[in-house]
Amino acid sequence: MKKFGLIGEKLSHSYSPLIHSKFGDYEYDLCEVSEDQLEALLADDTYGGFNVTMPYKKMVIPYLDEMSETAKKIGSVNTIVRRSDGSLIGGNTDYFGFNYLLRANGIEIKGRKCMVLGSGGASLTVRTVLQDLEAGEIVVVSRNGENNYENIQKHFDSEVIINTTPVGMYPNNGRAPVNVDDFPNCQGVVDLIYNPNKTKLVLDAMAKSIPACGGLEMLVAQAKDASAMFQGIEIEDEEIDAAYDEVRSQVLNTILIGMPGAGKSLIGGEIAARMGKKFVDIDDMVEEHEGMTIPEIFAQKGESYFRKVETQMLEKACIQSGLVIGTGGGIVKKKINYNIIKQNGVVIWVKRDLDKLETEGRPLSMTIPVETLWEERKDAYAYWSDFYINNNEERE
Repeated sequence: MKKFGLIGEKLSHSYSPLIHSKFGDYEYDLCEVSEDQLEALLADDTYGGFNVTMPYKKMVIPYLDEMSETAKKIGSVNTIVRRSDGSLIGGNTDYFGFNYLLRANGIEIKGRKCMVLGSGGASLTVRTVLQDLEAGEIVVVSRNGENNYENIQKHFDSEVIINTTPVGMYPNNGRAPVNVDDFPNCQGVVDLIYNPNKTKLVLDAMAKSIPACGGLEMLVAQAKDASAMFQGIEIEDEEIDAAYDEVRSQVLNTILIGMPGAGKSLIGGEIAARMGKKFVDIDDMVEEHEGMTIPEIFAQKGESYFRKVETQMLEKACIQSGLVIGTGGGIVKKKINYNIIKQNGVVIWVKRDLDKLETEGRPLSMTIPVETLWEERKDAYAYWSDFYINNNEERE
């Protein structure tokens, strides 16, 4: 059986093997190569085909025997199939993937001014789709182009912003190529980055109630088309949603928030065991980092110091994927923690009646009435969470 692979420069963050496993039963490798290794890899006939990512979507073209009309139109290739005679044909399934992403998230293009950040292979695909969807104007912003980050303010009236650069991509989470606040007419934001699931750019847009999405859905959609090409079969579009949901459940963190003593650690451990994931407790990470217990940290260094270290440990945990994470009750006290949690996580609020909360060994709960803590935090728990669990029943 032929194997397939992803060609790229840095691929440790890639979800492609997992995604392709949802569409077919074949071996799929991550092929990290330098530019001078491209030709040899493409000539390796043990591979029946490849996907191609940054920075090689244009570099592979000279090694191809043929290109699809879509790939020719775009000038960028992200899928290669080796035919029975050994020849290589290049296609572009990103075109379908990006189009699908826009439709799935209700982001309208027709007649709107669209600003595309970046000028690489992915940018070429995005621009072609935008043209075909009759965008009113397309502006390409790059570091050294006519439109660049020094004069970007002249395009303050952009209505849709699409990021095709790696700014904000794992492991450099928390960065954004532009400030959404500078674009008062913005009505849609798309970031092709899929790890983290929601970049700072996407989260900033969502905070302003602007329709926004990351690139994971596009990655799954284009993989469906690529897999069909690899296997020489038809795969229905309906399979995209199921694969997307499965991939999200595996790669996103499950993060528990709630009052101190609500049972986050116990429930988190149970969820992790059921899902086959690792459970991480932020309080445990803080204690290990500091070499003392939480009450000792409060007593000797104060709450402000504890919150600072807590945020550092939260960043360390949430930048990863596929974990179940239990947080301290006061995690919602710092607004900065919101983006850290939401970038790569599904947030579950563990609810428990105040008279059932355990306070032993919890510095604030032992000195401040739980009713006071609840009033300070209840709105944040509700706003930050995607779901909730009622933990009022007695557990065996």
